[in-house]
Amino acid sequence: SEIGADLTIFDRTMVIDAKDKYMIPGLIDTHVHLDAPVVFQLTDSEKAQIIEHTPKAFLYNGVTSVLNVSSEEDWIFSQRDMERENTILSPRIFAMGRSFTPNGGWGSRHGGSLASKDEALAKAQDYIERDTDGFKVIIEDGLGASGTMIRMSDEMMMAISKIAKEHDIPIYSHAINLDEFHSAVKISSKAIIHGLEDPVPEGDSLWQEMRDNNIAFVPTQSLWEAFLRYDEAAEDLNDSILRASVPHFLLDYMQNPRYKEEETNRFLAVAEMAVYRWVEDKIPIFLDNILEAHKAGVILSTGTDAGGPVGYNFQGYNTPWEVKLLVQAGLTPMEAIVAATRNGAIVIGIEDRLGTIEIGKLADLLILSGDPLEEIENIRKIDTVIYKGTVYPREEFAYKAP
Repeated sequence: SEIGADLTIFDRTMVIDAKDKYMIPGLIDTHVHLDAPVVFQLTDSEKAQIIEHTPKAFLYNGVTSVLNVSSEEDWIFSQRDMERENTILSPRIFAMGRSFTPNGGWGSRHGGSLASKDEALAKAQDYIERDTDGFKVIIEDGLGASGTMIRMSDEMMMAISKIAKEHDIPIYSHAINLDEFHSAVKISSKAIIHGLEDPVPEGDSLWQEMRDNNIAFVPTQSLWEAFLRYDEAAEDLNDSILRASVPHFLLDYMQNPRYKEEETNRFLAVAEMAVYRWVEDKIPIFLDNILEAHKAGVILSTGTDAGGPVGYNFQGYNTPWEVKLLVQAGLTPMEAIVAATRNGAIVIGIEDRLGTIEIGKLADLLILSGDPLEEIENIRKIDTVIYKGTVYPREEFAYKAP
């Protein structure tokens, strides 16, 4: 392969006229759940329709690789296998089974919670045999240090860390507050995959420890912002790119006041706290910590945690929003694009193959009609998606109502 201005064009070579266009690597979302259907109130058939379309939603929005950090293991490893065999059209899937979480822990409502260290080790061994791309460890005991859930014991946490090191399995830690972040550092996480709700006190070594140990930070800022957009106006839910990203019946439901009220009530019941007030108070701190981590030299990567029923939490569509929020936090457009490309590849461990435009790397590329360095919102102006070396007009991935 070659890169340059004056290249030899051989017979039968496809030529793409990208004059006055802009090219960036395909985006990488390092916190997804491909089986998350966005809202509570769906029939099994509606959930299936959303999950079936979700891979195209990512590709439509320029996301060519995803790290699926927790799903039912048989399903997600099967999806990964089919993607790698090219029997489904999906972003490149890097996957792990269900989270490691204790009985009564934050992730226990999704199933697969653990009663003991031995159960955790048995699960780890099972995932190793399935060639997992990582372990997701939930340290959190409830949003806002609420203590509404059971926190993972040090014994279980360290046992998972030990077997991960023995088998060279990266750990992706779900943490929210300062104490949990320090625990995530203690178990040698590859990345911490949520924002930090606490200010880091002067003299605290968190950012330096993360930098020195190459522990990345995936702040999922769009998740927190999505909490506050649960009552969006109809015109926002009719955005043309959004309507090309998700099934229309979902957006229609979300414009129904009674439907939205029931969603809110159900989420409040799950969170067991005044979650919307909490996130409104914490968003400025989340943003400050993104910039402070970046200034300290911590690797930042984009991840959305999209699909959960918190509000405006759309698969694929929210990834460019996450990039924009990094700029809002204080990164330059180039730094935010690097977070969504090269750094995402580093978090997954695929930087030798993906994340930058270089000779010898795989051809996952986006052709944009606007300069994202001039205006980061131009990252949504995708003309063409080049994925696994094949050229797709963006519209090929758009949702088409039956």
